[in-house]
Amino acid sequence: MAKKHIFSAHNDFKTEFFYKFFLIIGGILLIIYLIEIILHPIGLNDATIGTILAFVILCLGLGLMLYFFSRQFTKLSQIADEVEQNESLDDEEETKE
Repeated sequence: MAKKHIFSAHNDFKTEFFYKFFLIIGGILLIIYLIEIILHPIGLNDATIGTILAFVILCLGLGLMLYFFSRQFTKLSQIADEVEQNESLDDEEETKE
């Protein structure tokens, strides 16, 4: 029989750290890319410049996706808190009656 994995609504799988990490790496690579474009407008290393640009796009895209997931996990955590609070209020009303 398959074992079920239950994840907490308060667990964000470290997306906050990873989206910051990838956005910073993407920003650094973007600065390097812009410096290369300014210093070598028609350079011999067009493949290198293209590779840097590809990694900039990948890192920034991944960072933005992880930011979206982080925000969704935060909203999920808030909803879980509200549901738990409402359930505890319902339990208290039942015990009073």
